[in-house]
Amino acid sequence: MYIVFIDESGQPGGWDSEKKSLTSNSSKFFTLGGFMIGANNILEIESKFKDIKIKYGLKELTEIKWSCSYSKLGLTFEQYINMKQDIIEMISNYKNSVIGIVMDKESCYKNRTDIKNHNDLYAFALNLLMERICMEISDRDGRNATTPALMFTDSRKNDNNNKLDKELQISYLRARSLGTHYIKFPNFCESLVFIDSNYSSGIQCADFCAGAIHKKFEINDSKFFDLLLPAIRCNKQNNIYGYGIKFYK
Repeated sequence: MYIVFIDESGQPGGWDSEKKSLTSNSSKFFTLGGFMIGANNILEIESKFKDIKIKYGLKELTEIKWSCSYSKLGLTFEQYINMKQDIIEMISNYKNSVIGIVMDKESCYKNRTDIKNHNDLYAFALNLLMERICMEISDRDGRNATTPALMFTDSRKNDNNNKLDKELQISYLRARSLGTHYIKFPNFCESLVFIDSNYSSGIQCADFCAGAIHKKFEINDSKFFDLLLPAIRCNKQNNIYGYGIKFYK
């Protein structure tokens, strides 16, 4: 069995349908990141993540988010950057484990009739990510492999966002049954699983994957992206674009 953790960076919304433009302070891109590992690697990931927290004097259950401030964690800026590097380098040891879907929001909202709101954009990004997960399973286990994959994502914690959870669950089930033009989705289990990222090293890893990828596209800062490269899915010629990174506009 494979376990797939997903998290996002940037906002799927922020589109003014009347002005046909992004709202102020909205991110230009929306990034959905996936971290795929074998089920037998779960405890290994948790142990490595715990060791990094201990190295920087943090408690084992401290949630480390890509976007959290170093002062909130009680770290210096240098410690914070070094910790981020340690986490990305830990993830980079798992080859072909990372997939990033980067959506040019303005282009998507203007040019796709099926994307009308942030739910639609998120669901479409999820479909593209699931497609590449199934392709990677086929690469690893054979073209017709039915090795199951269980997908986990961060649980929303208020009524407003619980609506998004329900929409995502519906989108997941629809994608699972239909697949895409290129591939069906025989591997995914029957339900998307929502968990609290506070207690999931895998979700926190996916958050760092999404953050590093998003930073490269949003502000052209590839420092962490370059460290993540060994883990990003690629073809035999080591090309990541279209394979591990899908840039959609």
